[in-house]
Amino acid sequence: MLWSLIPHLTLAAAQVVIPSPVEHTGDADACQGYVLKVTQSDCGLDGELTLKGKCGAFGPDYEKLKLTVRHDNDDRLRVHIADAEGKAHVVPDDVVQDGWPKLEGQGQRESNLQFDYTEDPFTFKVTRKSDGEVIFDTSGQALIFEEQYVRVKSALAEGSNIQGAAQSSDNFTLPITEEGYVRTLWNRDAYGVPGRTNLYGSHPIIVNQKVGENPSASGVFLLNSNGMDIKFPEQGKYIEYNTLGGIADFFFLNGPTPADVSRQAAAIWKPSPMVPYWSLGFHSCRYGYEDIFEVAEVIANYSAAGIPLQTQWMDIDYMYERWIMTLDPPRFALDKVQYVIDHLHNNSMQFIVMVDPATFSGMPSLSAENYEAFQSGLQQKAFLAYDDGNIYQGVVWPGPTVFPDWTAEGTQGWWDSEFMRFFNTENGVNVDGIWLDMNEAANFLPHIEANIYRISKEREAPPVRKLPRTIPRTIEDFPRFEAGKNISEPWGEGQPQSGPEQVLGGQGGSMMEKRQNDNSSGNYPESDADFMSAGLDSQWLYPPYRINDRRAPPSTGGGADLGIKNISDFTARTDIVQGNGVRMYSEHNLYGSRHSIATRNSLLKRRPNHRPFTVARASYSGTPSAVWMGDNIATWEQYISTIPQMLSLTAVSGIGVVGADSCGFGGNTTETLCARWAWLGAFNTFYRNHNEISAISQEFYRWPITAEAARNAGKVRLQLLDYLYTAVHQHSVDGTPTVWPVSWVHPQEAESVKIETQFYFGPSILVAPVVHENSTSVDVWFAPGETFYDYFTLAATQGEGWKKLNDVGYETMPVYIRGGSVVPLRKGDAMTTEQNMQLPFELIVTPGKDGKATGALYADDGETLDSECSDIHFEFDGSKLCIKGSYNHPVHLSSVVFAGQDKGRDSKVYGPKVHGQGCETQFDEAKKTVTVKVDLKLDCDLTIELC
Repeated sequence: MLWSLIPHLTLAAAQVVIPSPVEHTGDADACQGYVLKVTQSDCGLDGELTLKGKCGAFGPDYEKLKLTVRHDNDDRLRVHIADAEGKAHVVPDDVVQDGWPKLEGQGQRESNLQFDYTEDPFTFKVTRKSDGEVIFDTSGQALIFEEQYVRVKSALAEGSNIQGAAQSSDNFTLPITEEGYVRTLWNRDAYGVPGRTNLYGSHPIIVNQKVGENPSASGVFLLNSNGMDIKFPEQGKYIEYNTLGGIADFFFLNGPTPADVSRQAAAIWKPSPMVPYWSLGFHSCRYGYEDIFEVAEVIANYSAAGIPLQTQWMDIDYMYERWIMTLDPPRFALDKVQYVIDHLHNNSMQFIVMVDPATFSGMPSLSAENYEAFQSGLQQKAFLAYDDGNIYQGVVWPGPTVFPDWTAEGTQGWWDSEFMRFFNTENGVNVDGIWLDMNEAANFLPHIEANIYRISKEREAPPVRKLPRTIPRTIEDFPRFEAGKNISEPWGEGQPQSGPEQVLGGQGGSMMEKRQNDNSSGNYPESDADFMSAGLDSQWLYPPYRINDRRAPPSTGGGADLGIKNISDFTARTDIVQGNGVRMYSEHNLYGSRHSIATRNSLLKRRPNHRPFTVARASYSGTPSAVWMGDNIATWEQYISTIPQMLSLTAVSGIGVVGADSCGFGGNTTETLCARWAWLGAFNTFYRNHNEISAISQEFYRWPITAEAARNAGKVRLQLLDYLYTAVHQHSVDGTPTVWPVSWVHPQEAESVKIETQFYFGPSILVAPVVHENSTSVDVWFAPGETFYDYFTLAATQGEGWKKLNDVGYETMPVYIRGGSVVPLRKGDAMTTEQNMQLPFELIVTPGKDGKATGALYADDGETLDSECSDIHFEFDGSKLCIKGSYNHPVHLSSVVFAGQDKGRDSKVYGPKVHGQGCETQFDEAKKTVTVKVDLKLDCDLTIELC
């Protein structure tokens, strides 16, 4: 059947408010669970579960289940419970690298985890053998397994500190003792990242950390992509998984340290792939650039202010009427955009644009007949569609839109071809990375029966833009933008132009003229009534169990935009069957990850052997993208709440590169807030300043205090960039976190788990931002018994718990190197990452209480997938620094600074090419440092000895 673009709805006479569907009143607590019949196997346990008595809590029960228990390896136990007929949804392999682990395993004797069970009723317990700690225990809690509801409930031991269940803006250690606390996993467009709600990503993994005298940690990952509530009944005495169906596929992770759990979890879905070196530099963006001249001016202003800018971004402003894969010709002509991109590339900088999934589909005042991306998608059957072939439509930034079906056979080819066309490296928009927004999928329809044309009109989607302006001034760095000329004027014969006919087809010019002269948001049908849809009692729109989705509370009264609140509100319809035969109901939470995977594939096809860089908003466990944490607000509360958000997504959820929009996306920032955030952002693994069209511009150079803070923070970030790059590489190898919660570094201290506003950047750098407005002091917790060295002065502080630091000006932030570390720094000044890569290294050695220190450095070309590399490890024993590793990429060592030294020392270097060579050594009595000037290329193992 040929696809058609007919709204799959019947027009009603008026806006509608429909009564709620039948309420489901089943008593889940009265359910009796299942009885187990066991068949032991060599590598685990197999069994058949039979329903003990009718439950019907939220629909019909599965009467027969299949239990499979496997010891995947020494530290991972899998408990897999599925319906016997295999009808319940299973998370598919295509959403992670190399698929999910197979149901294979080793014998229980070799495992560090013990599985025990009762048969009638079936319950189970997972215990760590070494210390007897109970990791999961369902004793006394009936298993409920229905088509649209699965419940598994476990007791939590005293002293449990639960972390994860991301994405949330709650504390890193979740407030599970709070009455009624629940973590809902259902990806949504969550402007303002409010607390106690579901946000953009869903990561059904938790870490349970015990701190104090006998610290430990374990992990639980539930491989289920359905919407779910994770509850903590009786003020945290239990953890209760309530899912909208699917299966109960649990992975139990032994730890016994939190970082071990991170690595064990990453082995399930494979760690985040390595990113380009440049992507760790500073990024700038704004939603609301008037034209390409304004973009050029931002680039030039950063340069003039001496603030290192690595990558310039563009939001939807560059698009024709906000249509993906187009340019807005008068304001963002192709040749002018290419001129700016060439400037960036010629100055060792990069360029990124946004590509949402939603694709304009046409409306009465603006046809999509000549819109190539849409028409080619139609031909490839690349969009979500109803069973009868009609395409599903929603409303996003362009107005009426369709949504790619990432599982359909032709979608990847369509996406590839659009990338090859629009982002052509020779004659297109030659980007270096892609920004993936609105991919939850976000939808402006407040309820499924809403009229797409009415909502488009009310949302001014798309808005009418001001006429192209006269260029107000000349920019020295961009002389072709001549003051006094209109931005839409061509640059002369022979120059490539990008009129609407090029990006849309032959009628583009007439369409644009009409939109500009209408001074309205479009001509709509006379009736703005909402549509009435058949099947409003559909179980796939209104599941009997209602998760605590912030965007879908039950209706409470009349109104044009109420209707029945359901899980499809403000997103794509969940009753639609995708190309893979699975309803969006079960794979809504996978949509963003599939967007990331498809885009990564297209970027690899466009530039083979170059590491793709994508930054996404929506995510699920195993996403290949970096993640930014969404549309935050410019407040002091949200500034500091970005720390636990980042820690949860990185340390627990296993995403290597994560960051917040520095200075806040929504609302007006202030000079001092932006200054503090410039520093905090510099210690996010992803560093970007971005805000919205209705807020004041907030580039770092706009205020003197902020500019000074950004210059200083940018310099420190570039100094530490290879240290960060090494941490990101290690994460890509085995899942080791790139940022660390304080409690993960100091688990033996009970106080550490309370600390939410400090963190470790990589394994060694303690970051302690000022947290209050108008304050120049901060209380910093230094772990007792450890030594910390001020990053800027290398002055030592002995850890004794809390210490107040005063006179912390806006030009700085408390940063400390943990004792026992060897930290590689770039020595010298740079404005770009390429310049940074040309600088020599200086090693900072900060001995611990035992006088020892360790560290690492990974270096490669920063760009290609198969680059040769140097992987170097440093170990200091109090007198000798041993340098060992592989040396296939140039690394130049300028000097080594030994902190915590009470006297001057001579030095010698030993290696295959040097035999006891003396080096110039300087002692700084005030700083208590010994600096050894080495000036050697690291191409072999060396030992530097202090004499």
